Amino acid sequence: MEERKIIAEKLRKIFPNGCQRVLFVNPANVPEEDYSVDVAKDNRYPVYPPTGFATLSAAMQARGYLRENIDILDLNFLMQMSLKKDLDSFRYDFWKEILRQKLEEFKPDAVGLTCMFTIYWRQTRRIAEFIKELNPLLPVLAGGVHTSDTVGLVKGTADIDMVYGKAFDMIYLYEGNTSFPDILDFINGKAGDEKLLQIALQDDNNFFSIATRALKTSENMNLIPDYHDLPIGEYSPAHGRIGTYYWLWPTGTRAATANSNIGCRAHCSFCSVELFNGRGIVFTRDVENVVDELQMLKEKYGITHFMWLDDDLLHGEKRTIALFNEMVRRNLNMTWDASNGIIASAMTEEIATAMAESGCIGISIGIETGNAERLKAVYKPSGIRHFYQCAEILRKHPQIFVKALLMCGFPNGAISEELDTVNLMRDLNLDWGTIQPLNYIPGVEITNHALEAGKIDKQSLIDGTERPFVGSTGGQIKREREEEVIAERFKNLLLGDPDRIPEAHEIKDIWFAMDFLINYKRLPEENNPIKLQMLRKLFINICDKTHHTNALGNLYFSVIESKLGNVDEARRRLLLAEQFANASAFWRVRFEALHLNELMGKLKYELKDPN
Repeated sequence: MEERKIIAEKLRKIFPNGCQRVLFVNPANVPEEDYSVDVAKDNRYPVYPPTGFATLSAAMQARGYLRENIDILDLNFLMQMSLKKDLDSFRYDFWKEILRQKLEEFKPDAVGLTCMFTIYWRQTRRIAEFIKELNPLLPVLAGGVHTSDTVGLVKGTADIDMVYGKAFDMIYLYEGNTSFPDILDFINGKAGDEKLLQIALQDDNNFFSIATRALKTSENMNLIPDYHDLPIGEYSPAHGRIGTYYWLWPTGTRAATANSNIGCRAHCSFCSVELFNGRGIVFTRDVENVVDELQMLKEKYGITHFMWLDDDLLHGEKRTIALFNEMVRRNLNMTWDASNGIIASAMTEEIATAMAESGCIGISIGIETGNAERLKAVYKPSGIRHFYQCAEILRKHPQIFVKALLMCGFPNGAISEELDTVNLMRDLNLDWGTIQPLNYIPGVEITNHALEAGKIDKQSLIDGTERPFVGSTGGQIKREREEEVIAERFKNLLLGDPDRIPEAHEIKDIWFAMDFLINYKRLPEENNPIKLQMLRKLFINICDKTHHTNALGNLYFSVIESKLGNVDEARRRLLLAEQFANASAFWRVRFEALHLNELMGKLKYELKDPN
């Protein structure tokens, strides 16, 4: 194969003396122009342990590479630690000093970078360029989900620089437990070029790639991550968040992450998991090996809560139950959550019971939409009846906070689709619904169609300048801030013509109306004391940590506190809601459109002091 020969020859030039010493660098996730000190100091940015790099380290060691020749530099964690240590003297670009010092001390033969999400790509690329400024001959490698997903966007010479730039010598594709050590073995003369799989690089303004995947075995899947000297026990919640259920953690919790399996049986058209791991493929680890890792996290780092990184946690009913039962048998006494979402059709009574007994406190269900035709169109593995079945099963375990992962703004979707989602959520009566306007991910089917139709820009798709609407620095928070004095007209568009396809700029208002109808309007009907206590914790997080001037949040927080009998706090929250609504045009127009002033008046009457 000519392409393989070209790649092999290029690698020999890049690594004339082989490659034994590898430094893995986890970039600061948020680029400087998007970085908010206020968000960071409240621990609202994610600070996940670099599990991927730690697993690659274990894979290299299993192949015979020496542990002392491998290290991990986590700039994302060090950035947050520096800020929390001395807020006044914090400088974003101090990562350059740390990286320069590490390169001088460790003297690697290659530096590996990763980019999980598109919004991180600008910073990943800048770090690679900085390394090349320090040492043009030091090979820089890149991996991760975004890095792999964008390979298909290179259609010609002009795309090479747009997609990757000139600072990367090699791209290692997909999950690399097998392929990365294989590539190193070739570089070091231990294997022939037939081992060059899952790799891409540029040479003489041409781009070459081998997308064929390396075979996985139980040996290279049953790897316990080696975090080297990283203080994993200090990551979260001390310096940032992990998952979406951090507000439920008890005081003193130390959190981390774990993988039970890799991949997903589904092939949803908006998701990149099948692109990264292979269509419909799930690679499982042995139950004992997974629980060994959990035990290591607790004993070595003091971890008491973990988030499953799995995209298909419930794959295989017998194995899933055996996994949870083994956690109970070993008396781990750890709590866990599944923030990434589970497949509703995989839920059974037996799985739910085992989940609850093994420490589950929160689980997300990938629902996306309540429209049956749209579910089929995007290849969801579950249908409407599965959502009802899953909700009914989980209702028997009220100690588990159950959230739906929802989307709005699908291409050519009428308003009736969003109404279907609202109506489904009303029937399911789950604890919450996280709604996100459709976010285009490089390389997946729905994005490719949008690119071909000219609906999205290729450059912003690659560099992450088009950020998700919902999130710690997303468009919704920015809009709320910008409309404090003069607000755009707001109308509940869900009350309009159900057959109308909304304009792109209207999706943000549709999102707001859906969020209100799904998550807030139902709260006066909630009377389960367990659920009310959990919602109270959620609203403390919303109103006091993530959205400090949220009038809507404080209004319904007042409802919750009143139901719990906390009358003084209910009055205080109601007063805050009124103050925030009066001070911001953004909230005033929404309170009027959604008739929230009437609710505020009713609460004032009910909560007034009889004395």
